[in-house]
Amino acid sequence: MSDGSTRRGRKDDPSLTDRLQSAMMRALAHQGYEPVRLDNLATAAGTSKQAIYRRWSGKQDYALATLQTALFQIPAPSPERTNTARDLYRLIAGYRAALHSDLGKALLQVRAFPEFRSLIFEFEDEIRFHIRQCLIATPFEQDLQAKTTLILGLIWQDLFDLHFGRGGLDDTGLENAIYLLLGLTAPRSSMELSQLPGL
Repeated sequence: MSDGSTRRGRKDDPSLTDRLQSAMMRALAHQGYEPVRLDNLATAAGTSKQAIYRRWSGKQDYALATLQTALFQIPAPSPERTNTARDLYRLIAGYRAALHSDLGKALLQVRAFPEFRSLIFEFEDEIRFHIRQCLIATPFEQDLQAKTTLILGLIWQDLFDLHFGRGGLDDTGLENAIYLLLGLTAPRSSMELSQLPGL
């Protein structure tokens, strides 16, 4: 993801920028996009509305930069290439951990807004890339696009369940979902997970 940028002008105060972006993230997560008011965010960050306009052109630019900055910081583990199921588990679990926060809830709140479509597509493309890296040159490479789409759908659905539903998948549920997607029988223990042949 490209990092969120700020406007040039008076010397930036990084700590104030962080406070402003934290205020925006909380507002997006708990109120949604439309109710957000810049006056309220400035007050929450202990500054003035002018400080916002010195950094961003308006509410949309401010919200996009906040989400981009947070998404840019999500680490995606490199596949170990010894166990495909484990590589996918590590990848999905990493995204789940990062999105088990106001960031994940904020993404769900803005996902349907056209203003955020490019951001969402960019985020999804990055996830697709990492999924393909786990599957390419493995016994599970066939139907790569379909598998990638299913895994991406799993991530979104689990994120919705986590924030607005019944709590999302536990670790065992995630393992089982990955094995179903790969057409495998889920192991009965973590020892079996590490010893499956050819993965």
